[in-house]
Amino acid sequence: MKSESKLIAGILIGVAAGVLAGILLAPQSGEDSQEDFADAASDFGGKLKDRFSDVMDEASDLKESLSDKISSKLDDLISLISSKKDDAKDWAEDRASAAAGKAKDFKRKVY
Repeated sequence: MKSESKLIAGILIGVAAGVLAGILLAPQSGEDSQEDFADAASDFGGKLKDRFSDVMDEASDLKESLSDKISSKLDDLISLISSKKDDAKDWAEDRASAAAGKAKDFKRKVY
């Protein structure tokens, strides 16, 4: 995307330079040249504004897409952690119950 932006910027600058050179070298009155230059500058500004708007739209779409992906991954992680927490709790309860059973058996054998 970065090289695409550079290419578009280069093309726009080249077009603007060509238009400027054409206006300055054209055999017409200064007033006509100024008017042509103003029109070319306005066209260039419009194209630049449109491209900037397109880039901002793409950035907004990318932000939304990344936000959705991050949110989804975060939900998956929270679910995994919750599952592992429940597994650990069950394991600990099983071990505690087994230890309590062994303690009772030991107590019976000793007393």
